[in-house]
Amino acid sequence: MATSDTSTADSPASTFPISLSRAESHSWEYGHRCVDREGTHRETWTDESDRQSLTVFDVTDHTVVLRYRTPVGRQSFYGMAARDYSAARETLVADEDWTVQTSPDGQ
Repeated sequence: MATSDTSTADSPASTFPISLSRAESHSWEYGHRCVDREGTHRETWTDESDRQSLTVFDVTDHTVVLRYRTPVGRQSFYGMAARDYSAARETLVADEDWTVQTSPDGQ
């Protein structure tokens, strides 16, 4: 009987630049819709190789949606309370492998 390796080594949670313990996973369709309809770009973080990115959108006064792009271009969406993101953001600030861009065009 064939089995597949279900290790989490390549899952978003294992390579995600911040803790997802306070985040809620969204389907691609729902996350994309939230970002397109209500989202206001807050900031984008890229890793040192520019192969991964984490884009943060404000969707309500108290909620953000995180869009994570993997090195192969897949997107995952997560919802998080804005205050939880602010606390988790400190991980990105301290990580020298990730750089912030505060506008959609990289400015």
